[in-house]
Amino acid sequence: MLDKIKKILKNFSCHDCCMEQEKINVAKTKDSSLNVGAVTIEKLQSVIGYNFKNQKTLELALIHKSYFSECGLKDCNERMEFLGDGILSALVSEYLYNKYSDKQEGDLSQLKAQMVSAKSLSRWAKEINLDKFVLISKNEELNGARQRESLLCDSFEAVTGAIYLDGGFEPASKFVGKFLNQQSNFDMTDYKTTLQEKIQSQYRTLPQYKVLEELGPDHNKQFKVAVFVQDKEFGVGLGNSKKQAEQMAAKQALTKIL
Repeated sequence: MLDKIKKILKNFSCHDCCMEQEKINVAKTKDSSLNVGAVTIEKLQSVIGYNFKNQKTLELALIHKSYFSECGLKDCNERMEFLGDGILSALVSEYLYNKYSDKQEGDLSQLKAQMVSAKSLSRWAKEINLDKFVLISKNEELNGARQRESLLCDSFEAVTGAIYLDGGFEPASKFVGKFLNQQSNFDMTDYKTTLQEKIQSQYRTLPQYKVLEELGPDHNKQFKVAVFVQDKEFGVGLGNSKKQAEQMAAKQALTKIL
């Protein structure tokens, strides 16, 4: 299916359209405020394992919104984050589909949620020292934002989007693939089912889940979910989807009743 989608995208020159639009966006950016430096860009490209045809695309991927506001630039990396999030989702889906032929949609969705979680992406960003290359405001610098999970996650997505814009699916797949192949330990426990069985046995009722809060932008949203038993809160969980958050809430609840 993904191959068909790639062919359709190629036929409609989606990648070329993105490239043309991004050239316009990059051109609007004030070069005088991009203090990245040729040496820094070369070093980052070496770490990434990809040489950009248009290095301005990579520079734009490094501009955090705080730096964008502080320096009065015309663009930041948020649009690339959005694109990178979609590319990551497609690549991880293809990877899991090919690797786990024995697993069904529910299990694959759970695995995918773990692999594209903020925790995973921020860890990958640290592996390539991406925090050292991102441009942030002085205030964010003082607040230690470079080590913030959300910033690391967003930056990794932006760089993935930049690689796709500059070179297409293949180099993006090669870049992400290095991290995917390192993944080996996954938690496949169905905590919701286990919790339901124990609650039914002990309380003769079913656990109820409620979304307490939705955090972050639409393209990188996190959900905070609580599980209740007879109107009493038993556990709270965070996740990139409601299902994942429910699993985490159930996991915490199990520690209280086991």
